[in-house]
Amino acid sequence: MGAPVLSGRKSADRRLRVPRPEARYFRYVRPGVVSARPAAIEPRRPIARALARVRRLAFGRPLASAQEIEERLPRWKALAVFSSDVMSSVAYATEAIMFSLLGVGIVAFGFVMPISILIVGLLALVTFSYRQTIRAYPNGGGSYIVARANLGTLPGLVAAASLLTDYVLTVAVSVSAGIWNLVSAFPVLQGATMPLIVLAILLVMAVNLRGTRESGTVFALPTYLFIGSALLLVGVGLARTALGATPTVTDVVPLQVSAESLTVLILMRAFADGCSAMTGTEAISNGTPAFRPPEWRNAQRTMATMAVVLGTVFLGISFLAVGAGAVPSADETVLSQVGRAVFGRGPAYYVLLLSTMGILVLAAQTSFADFPRLSSILARDGFMPRSFAFRGERLAFNAGIVALGLLSIAVVVPFGGSVTALIPLYALGVFTAFTLSQAGMVRHWLTERGPGWRRSATINGVGAVATGAVAVVFAIAKFALGAWIILVVVPVLIAAMLYVHRRYARESAELDVAPEVVWGPPVHRRRAVIPVTGVTQDVIQAVRFARSMTEDVTAVFVTDDVATGEEVRSRFDRQLPGLSFVIVDSPYRNLVEPLTRYLEVLAEKDESVVTVLLLPERLTSRWWDRFLFNQNGHRIREALIGTPGILVASIPFRATH
Repeated sequence: MGAPVLSGRKSADRRLRVPRPEARYFRYVRPGVVSARPAAIEPRRPIARALARVRRLAFGRPLASAQEIEERLPRWKALAVFSSDVMSSVAYATEAIMFSLLGVGIVAFGFVMPISILIVGLLALVTFSYRQTIRAYPNGGGSYIVARANLGTLPGLVAAASLLTDYVLTVAVSVSAGIWNLVSAFPVLQGATMPLIVLAILLVMAVNLRGTRESGTVFALPTYLFIGSALLLVGVGLARTALGATPTVTDVVPLQVSAESLTVLILMRAFADGCSAMTGTEAISNGTPAFRPPEWRNAQRTMATMAVVLGTVFLGISFLAVGAGAVPSADETVLSQVGRAVFGRGPAYYVLLLSTMGILVLAAQTSFADFPRLSSILARDGFMPRSFAFRGERLAFNAGIVALGLLSIAVVVPFGGSVTALIPLYALGVFTAFTLSQAGMVRHWLTERGPGWRRSATINGVGAVATGAVAVVFAIAKFALGAWIILVVVPVLIAAMLYVHRRYARESAELDVAPEVVWGPPVHRRRAVIPVTGVTQDVIQAVRFARSMTEDVTAVFVTDDVATGEEVRSRFDRQLPGLSFVIVDSPYRNLVEPLTRYLEVLAEKDESVVTVLLLPERLTSRWWDRFLFNQNGHRIREALIGTPGILVASIPFRATH
């Protein structure tokens, strides 16, 4: 049947449609290049197709690499994705300061506002510093990239390990704090706290597997609802205070803690806890490539917006908490106390608490956006397993997303979801990364010396000194409370990354081929060897394949009964004439070792001949049948793979019945 003739608009227009067998699966691009269509990635087996339908129903249809630009985020979505962590921290940062001062007494709460003002000043400094980083590294200026490029590999890995640790703790702390706020509003949920924390982490992980744009859409509403509720809380509270109707907290039982004297260490500890309000500040800089063009300009504006809103809400909540007489309690969070004092137990109060719970749970989104991206960069550079570098069907880094979710659950469960127990581990890593990033930027400006380099170097230099001082304060004030764990985990993680890098470097050196080497046609002769148990369909298929590549084909029968071997030989001579047949007697009843030794000796006799071992392999329709078949073949393959002069190949066979 000829190709169909198609007519054009004019009578003389004719063209032939040439059918291409591959058109269903591939699109012709240019000579030597074809592009896979969606049908090319469809599973073949019914069970696999069913699982693929379920997966796509849950996570969406696959996205092509060319659609990556469509997944970029506008500023309003990017604020929700990359700022949810730092925005949410205002829900517990003030309470963390007050908790550290509680042992001294309520009189020590007079230091809450000075400490909060100091933290907001530090936030402004870090924001200015990272705006410089965004301008210098528009393709993503994470602490790892900046530190490694300007300070060297080891400082870069210190920054990377610190950030990876902090991202895990961010998920653990923020989700735990969110669920505890929910329990404050609905005490009936008290007994289900841990299951709710684990479920929330899994839900955020699942949403992120759908891709960056969709997760931004899902998380935008809770983020903006919290920002609106928090600004309303601050506005109404300040207005009532100015009018002489200062909100007052009642019916709260303070936590019972050991009495302490007011010391510099106590103030340092309170400052360190309050600095948890700044964790996540670097996320926008790390995720600059996720913004719509112009990426760096949109990232800078989003970061400025984030800093202004964060500083306003944090200072407002600290002022209201002290003025209203809020106090850390086992039964109610400080934010809940302030909200109850300002709004009463009306709709606005419950909207505040529910939106707080939402933003705290979704604060994990910042880590789920940045942890996989940083992991992919480390994998690309050879410091993490290569699977972390690849995007999934929805253009998300699936390996990093799943790893972060599981690691966060592994941290939350031993600590019982206690925010006060997790806080001491928190933020040390991120301030270490801050310091290395800003120090790297100073080196960058001193080396580049572009327009305005002195001003930029000064901003980053002051930022490096300030964040470095905070990191030292953290290490001293929080060492005995759990910060020592981070000081142990980070070096272990760095050692693991260096080990992975060495392994990949060694593999690359072993497999590398010099570009000037030209490989011509094969010069070796080949012999094919087939281990057999009898004349069977899978053996016949292996013999046919062997004869297509060489005339030198040998069947090897390993047995502890030579008489049985002779019977098998006679059948081979009758049904497969012209085939060499060797019986390997194994009086010790071992199958694999005698066969592998025989092949090694055969290969050593004549090194100009390549021995190709063809293993007949039966394909099974049920997964549990894999435990019943091909076990000897797997053992033989494992024993011989990599042996000089011997190639191993499997010849699959599937029965038709």
